[in-house]
Amino acid sequence: MPESKLLAVAAAVNLALALPAYADKISDCTEQGRCDEYQVVTAEVMQSPLTVVTDPKLPRQPLPAFDGSGFLRTIPGFNVTRKGGAGGDITLRGMAGSRVNIVNDGQQVGGTCGGRMDPPTNYISPDTYERVEVIKGPQTVKYGPVGSAGTVLFERDHFGLAEGGTEGRASMTYGSFERKDYAMELVTGTPDHYWRIDANHSESDDFTDGNGDVMQSSYDRDNFHTAIGWTPDAESVVELSYGFASGSAEYADRANKARQIDNENATLLMRTGSERDWLAMMEFQAYYNQNDHIMDQFDRPENTVPGTNPRRTNLGGHLWFELMPVAGWELLVGVDYLDSTQDMRSGLSLDELLGAAFEEVYRKENLGVLLESDWALGPGKVVAGARYDRYEQTLLGSWSGTGKVNDKTENLLSGFGRYEWLLEHHQFYAGVGYAQRIADYWEVMKAGKNLTLEPEQTTQLDIGWLHQGPLELSASLFYADIQDYILIDNNSQPSARNVDATLWGGELGASVAFAQHFTLTTTLAYTHGDNDTDGVPLGQISPLEGRIALDYENDTWLFGALWRLVDRQDRVAVGQGNIVGQDLGETAGFGVLSLNGAWKHGRATRLSFGIDNLFDKAYAEHVSKSGAGNDLLPPEERTVRVNEPGRNAWVRLDYRF
Repeated sequence: MPESKLLAVAAAVNLALALPAYADKISDCTEQGRCDEYQVVTAEVMQSPLTVVTDPKLPRQPLPAFDGSGFLRTIPGFNVTRKGGAGGDITLRGMAGSRVNIVNDGQQVGGTCGGRMDPPTNYISPDTYERVEVIKGPQTVKYGPVGSAGTVLFERDHFGLAEGGTEGRASMTYGSFERKDYAMELVTGTPDHYWRIDANHSESDDFTDGNGDVMQSSYDRDNFHTAIGWTPDAESVVELSYGFASGSAEYADRANKARQIDNENATLLMRTGSERDWLAMMEFQAYYNQNDHIMDQFDRPENTVPGTNPRRTNLGGHLWFELMPVAGWELLVGVDYLDSTQDMRSGLSLDELLGAAFEEVYRKENLGVLLESDWALGPGKVVAGARYDRYEQTLLGSWSGTGKVNDKTENLLSGFGRYEWLLEHHQFYAGVGYAQRIADYWEVMKAGKNLTLEPEQTTQLDIGWLHQGPLELSASLFYADIQDYILIDNNSQPSARNVDATLWGGELGASVAFAQHFTLTTTLAYTHGDNDTDGVPLGQISPLEGRIALDYENDTWLFGALWRLVDRQDRVAVGQGNIVGQDLGETAGFGVLSLNGAWKHGRATRLSFGIDNLFDKAYAEHVSKSGAGNDLLPPEERTVRVNEPGRNAWVRLDYRF
């Protein structure tokens, strides 16, 4: 057995067998969810069935990128396809792209770039949200089109202050490779009215890998969000919000750079409780967002490659009614809508590009109706849901003149059912989910700019067990049968086609506090994928990964170490994968050790610090993109994949007022 696999398995097994007597009484702050005001997050243990809820304002190790993808990689089951310092694409349990539903505080935000310089997480600055919730598998139908791999919710609070006044938070982060982050939050008002402002800036120079080679990866980004709200009572809120973001980035996997990655959005939210006998809650949200992206090679001497300016404009919203519980039965009824249009323009120079008119190329419109309920049954409950989606896809402008199908309507059904059984400190669950997914914009392009791909159909079984107490344990296993899986295969033309596939795997987690001040946490994640049609492994599946985190914590200080172990991956299908990337070949295993610490002064000030990749290891994730576009190295010295950063020291200061 490879060393990395042996160490990861041994760590999980040893900790899972740790005697509960090993754990002394935990401090008061730990019983309330750890001393979150200065904890450094290194590994997440699942706290409820198929769900991880975490605080995005806490410092995390390794120091994440400025966007949502870098944040999610700290949660077991996730990995990130590295292209540079920005624009990483997430994978969850071996599935990527629109198989993971990203919900930005109620909004559906799709990417824009045909080469995925700007996946949905690129427009999310986690530091400005109050919580992130991950629901693994097709185990909810509430949040727009069902994510067959899972759903990720980035959520803000929408209530004012308990008392009139002003409160806020400011933070600064400095790190290697000229990393600089600044963030500020301010909420002012009364119990009835509030005004909120969030602003942050993030930038970084090109980073260096463990071999001392420079990876083209610089980025610069600004985000701003503001909201005004009225809270007539504790159960009601009316909020109008507006936000914009602007940035640029360079990548090591391509010649194009992102001259502009901009976003603008506006939202109206109305939520209220009800005094009626039959209605417990009603929520209405309407939103608008637009991504505006320019990619080009204009800075290259004698450039002859046109630059392009794709845009995506989304209009959408939802209306939910939560009915009053009857005999232990709770029911949510809802409807949601999304109209998403892609247009673009191009030019051989920046002036020519900006002077050109936009041409619409692709549109999808979706109307969804849903039911989701909880029903108390015996010592547990049944959680179930179903939804119907009507999609209309259209190829527009010059794309519709190919002589092929240019308009398509799909009627899709999705649903799930899960039983959760509570027995003292143990919770067991078993569920089956079914999701149908249409081909997205990138898959349509890979299919020769036509709409001939069949909808993907995922049937997934999820089972698991959680134990709460001084010793926390969790186990989550899944098996997915996917009919008409949309495979991207660079060995065929067109490169997108339907196959049948199978995925199985899961995550294990354990955490134990001992000797009053110490906590040991370990997680393990594995996914196995097969392309059943071709009889080969499914491409772009991350290998077995384990994390071991040891923390010491007292009233003032915290010190920790994180050891990440990743096995080799020899189950590959070269040239095959998904819209995010395709397999480049086998990869070796690796282990990376990182250290962190934190100091707090009262409840207002927290200083966090760390060193990622302490021993300056040179390595790349299996799913990372090719390093062939790295202009900072001669062609003969470019890496097979975009390597991860080498030794990276960082410090972060948080202040609350």
